[in-house]
Amino acid sequence: MGIETMIYIYGAVCVSMIVFNVVYALLLRGSQPRMERRTRRMAAAVETQLQRLDEGKPLERRHLLVLQRRLRRVKNLAAFDYVLRTLLSRQEDSSVQRYLEQLQPSILYLALVYQRRETIQAAYFSYFLTRYMAKKHLPIQSLQDVLLVYLEKENLYCRVNALQALCAFGSAQHILSALEILDRGAVFFHEKILTETLLSYTGDHEQLITLLWTRFDVFTPHIQLALLNYIRFHTGDYVQEMFALMTDPNRDKEVRLAAIRYFGRYPYPPALDALLGFTLDGNPALWEYATVAVSALARYRGPQVVEALKQALHSPNWYVRCAAASSLEAQHMDYMDLMDIVDGADRYAREILTYQLESHRKQKAGV
Repeated sequence: MGIETMIYIYGAVCVSMIVFNVVYALLLRGSQPRMERRTRRMAAAVETQLQRLDEGKPLERRHLLVLQRRLRRVKNLAAFDYVLRTLLSRQEDSSVQRYLEQLQPSILYLALVYQRRETIQAAYFSYFLTRYMAKKHLPIQSLQDVLLVYLEKENLYCRVNALQALCAFGSAQHILSALEILDRGAVFFHEKILTETLLSYTGDHEQLITLLWTRFDVFTPHIQLALLNYIRFHTGDYVQEMFALMTDPNRDKEVRLAAIRYFGRYPYPPALDALLGFTLDGNPALWEYATVAVSALARYRGPQVVEALKQALHSPNWYVRCAAASSLEAQHMDYMDLMDIVDGADRYAREILTYQLESHRKQKAGV
């Protein structure tokens, strides 16, 4: 292929990209006025119904039927979403809430419609539900069963939004069923997303945690890790259960590490010996256990804790040394208490400890 041919091809590609950008910009400019007109019509219709509610009248059946027909199109749903969001932001009276309550049957109908749509549209409708469904948390709500079907779609966004919707208004039993669906699904669902979504649950967290714990061993370690993080961020009532997980050598490594982190948030005296054991274990292959245990020891006091942290400063692993220096600083010790390290022969221990103490001093002084 000659150089001139390559230049022509490159020029054609550049021209095509320019044409595409121009056409796309024109389409966006043309769609904006249509969206504005659509939103104005929606707003006028909703305002009329709000006036009826203020007069003590129910929503017109014709209004509900028109909504069911129009909101089958995702562009109309987006306009309706904008109208409701605007109303909720500027009105504090109960008329908007009454409007949403009487709208619930129509929303269930639309959920069945979007169940058969492509995953992106189903994902957006799940997001819509998160904002406007009544937070009843009743197991008899049919809409929750529909959302479980959404969770079976092989699309991450659809699954995330469906789970968020369940956490917004669903029952603990349905959330358990949702986790079982996610656990056997082919789409990877990151444990951090799962933990944050569970933390957004608007129902009774204690009831949800109790139910999830009864099925804990059924889940894979991936889901177990998310559940342990969720429990750690919410309650300190599971110290005995976490201690059993932490000391069980047959458990998955990440599960045991999550249990160790639990005791860094909720000090538990019976766990101290196990934490010291992880800290003083010289096996380089177990550096992750040592690092997390050393970090957890920041919440514990006593000479044996200080001695263990000082020994951890001599670890060949940088992460262990860094965690040990941070935990020693949390013991509120100054240079005089740590002179054996500062004046010691271990350069790496001295440098990481000095850096940690100086950083804390400057932070405290506001430098």
